[in-house]
Amino acid sequence: MSPHHAAQTPLRITVYGSCVARDSVALAGGGEQSTVTTYIARQSLLSAGSDVSARFPARARTAHRFRRRMLRADFAGDLLEKLQEFREVTDVLLWDLADERDGAVVFDDGGIVTRTFDLLSEPEVWAAAGEGRHIDFGTDEHFALWAEKAEWFVKQLEALELVDRTLLLRIPWALVTTEGEAAPGSMGKSPIEANALYERYYAHLEGLGVRSLEVDPELLMADPEHRWGLAPFHYTQSVYDAVMQQVFDSCGRTLEKEPEPVTRTLVTIYGGPVARDAVDLAAGRSMRIVDHVSRSSLLAFGSNGAAIFPQEITGIPRSLLRSMQTDFAGRMPSLIRAVAEKTELLLWDLADERDGVSVLPDGTIFTRSVDALEVPEVRSIHEQGTHLAFGTQEHYVAWKGQAQRFQRILKAAGIFEKTLVLDVPWAHTTFDGEEITSSGGLAAEHANRHFRRYLHYLNALGFRIVSLSPDEVHVDPEHRWGPAPYHYTQDVYELIIERVREALDAA
Repeated sequence: MSPHHAAQTPLRITVYGSCVARDSVALAGGGEQSTVTTYIARQSLLSAGSDVSARFPARARTAHRFRRRMLRADFAGDLLEKLQEFREVTDVLLWDLADERDGAVVFDDGGIVTRTFDLLSEPEVWAAAGEGRHIDFGTDEHFALWAEKAEWFVKQLEALELVDRTLLLRIPWALVTTEGEAAPGSMGKSPIEANALYERYYAHLEGLGVRSLEVDPELLMADPEHRWGLAPFHYTQSVYDAVMQQVFDSCGRTLEKEPEPVTRTLVTIYGGPVARDAVDLAAGRSMRIVDHVSRSSLLAFGSNGAAIFPQEITGIPRSLLRSMQTDFAGRMPSLIRAVAEKTELLLWDLADERDGVSVLPDGTIFTRSVDALEVPEVRSIHEQGTHLAFGTQEHYVAWKGQAQRFQRILKAAGIFEKTLVLDVPWAHTTFDGEEITSSGGLAAEHANRHFRRYLHYLNALGFRIVSLSPDEVHVDPEHRWGPAPYHYTQDVYELIIERVREALDAA
């Protein structure tokens, strides 16, 4: 990092929107050169100020904490309250219209919620929203309502002294992928159709004096290897670089280019959120993820229940579907073997062991992940079995046998010496002292005690362990997946990557 870079205070960015704005900061924000002060996602402009919180199911079970927070915020229509709260720490309000793409749901009393993929994916919440009428994006009715709301919103931005700090991302959906294939659509709209529909929305905001930001159309390609999967608004790195360069320019700031790494370590991740978030949030361009095998306990591999996996599951991300299919088929080692030749580091964390496994009467084993239990068709299969809880003697003894098998597999594939196991304790508190005690009923102190003997056994087998101490970890209450004992602050992820690099250098 250059001296100028180190001395420069981070550019404080409030994100209102979804994919494009958030990924631009995360993937091209220059590391410590920028920071997201708050992230307002999954909210149409139409839902702002429309408080229908009473309609949100009190006992709704949602697949992700982040999703639950965003849905609750949308039902509360709290956009303006969030901007008021963070206006003093906002240098740039980066706004994209991605969450407008499927319109809104309007209730008989005039209340409005945003019709997002997240809403449609949560049966209990969708049942509450389904009582309203869908007004589709791009229709004359939608545009008339939205245009009036946009005029109101710009006046609110002026009152908050944010209008001059606002940048609208006017970036069309990609028509093709980097492989030359046609980019897929989203929410029933093709890229060509969506781009045509968006045009008058952009033009209206331009007429209201909102500054917009564009990139060279030749850069607009969808990336099949994007961390969130293939979509017409999941672009290549060059798009995010171009966006952030202009964001910094708009403030009279210089975005220092991160020095290109001499080499990029090719990483395969096996495990839950800790390893993936560390690489995503702290490795920068020095590491590239080859594959991510998640939500699959060591106990499940070799136990083939693929034949009973539900054939029709909709409304969940493809990455989650793939993880559950892999777990049911017991194919975790097969995936790792398939990428062994191009894997320079296998980074393993044990977080996906935390909820134990389900054992069917015939002995078939499936990982009892939160995500699996949130999908009714999959949960019904788990309910046919017996829960073998993490940390019990029975679980531990069975797991030790699988650990020995896994070690032999890694040695045969030539990547045992390239494997690092993360020993990162669950945190008891957030960085501001708020207590975060458990996840899924498992207390942090109990989880750490259980994990200790599993990690001790891996160490005895000769696995290399990368460790942090309990006083080095804190929970981030604003983590992108919500607060949890294993969702840490940025400095924790940076420390993890630092220790990983030290271990690699020492090898």
